[in-house]
Amino acid sequence: MRFLSANYIFPISSAPIPNGILVISDDGTVQDLLPAESSLVPNKSLIERFDGIICPGFINAHCHLELSHMKGVVSEETGLPNFVMEIVSKRNENADQKHQRIRAADEEMWDNGIQAVGDICNTADTIETKVRSKIKYHSFVEVFSFDSSKADVVLKEGVRVAELYRINELSATIVPHAPYSVSEVLFRGIEEQQSRFPGTISMHNQETESEDEMFVSGSGDLVELFKKFGEDFSNFQPNFSSSLDYAFGYLPQNQNIILVHNTQTSQQEQAGIDSKRSDVYWCTCPHANKYIENQLPNIPTWIENKSKICVGTDSLASNHGLSILEELKLIQENYPQIELPQLLEFATLNGAKALKLEKVMGSLEKGKKPGILLLQNLKELKLNLNASVLRIV
Repeated sequence: MRFLSANYIFPISSAPIPNGILVISDDGTVQDLLPAESSLVPNKSLIERFDGIICPGFINAHCHLELSHMKGVVSEETGLPNFVMEIVSKRNENADQKHQRIRAADEEMWDNGIQAVGDICNTADTIETKVRSKIKYHSFVEVFSFDSSKADVVLKEGVRVAELYRINELSATIVPHAPYSVSEVLFRGIEEQQSRFPGTISMHNQETESEDEMFVSGSGDLVELFKKFGEDFSNFQPNFSSSLDYAFGYLPQNQNIILVHNTQTSQQEQAGIDSKRSDVYWCTCPHANKYIENQLPNIPTWIENKSKICVGTDSLASNHGLSILEELKLIQENYPQIELPQLLEFATLNGAKALKLEKVMGSLEKGKKPGILLLQNLKELKLNLNASVLRIV
């Protein structure tokens, strides 16, 4: 048994406890949360005291572990269409280092306090690392083609990859890449696979202006990009108010939905989506949004809408590191009105709920094994640039 105390304990599911005491078993399971100087501690000398904030492990709701070999390969701030083009054309650069870089990225996330990851997969390249990892992964096997004639072939490949994850006892679901890259036929095929691969669905959403342009007018940079890839738009009827308007009705029912990026989603549209379903989570990846399009979503309006917000790092192809703390720092730097307790809820309990892991992690509650972190070098409960994270458990 260990007794951990800090300036504050942030259980997330309840109010912060000044100088509180967290009681955990040797394997990291939470046994109790006690106020300062509690008489329930058998011997005061047993208390391990830390300077900072104790909180549960972070949840990275959106990552692309298999792109870890592409760190520094893709140009910054060129816009999403150019980013996609570079990913496709440069994906095999450093391929001989792929598995080494995947392992290193997994270790980096663990050291940065990340306890669980919602990870986008196009291949089985990350299976070996995930089987051995200390991190809990849910793999989103991503399929894409806007050409209806290719839907069966694309879906069969997705099923094949998802089966490989399941054979290795790793949870996986088959998910759409983004509205602009998934045909109606493929969306229906994804929904049909839910009974076979049940679980949370993730989808990239409204990351660039040309995404909505495609569905409103049938034109724009994304349309031209995918024509270069041989996609057939001849039967496409662009009579939608946005890309999300096109895609939302095809997303499986009775499953959590994680919409990722959302930099172009209007407050009105977001509120409308939340009014239709209570299982939608809005994931922000701030550093990736800066890297690709040099913009951020308007997170304060998400809060005004009382939307469910979680946080991801995206990939090392679109980020300089895999740290949820660094993502939170960027949010606070740009939106200082967002208080630390709310930021930590985005990064812990909300992410756990999105991935359906809230029974075992995401908050400091009895019986959970959430990982224990110490946030250090804070100033007046703000995430200044010097703030750091130390994994205790």
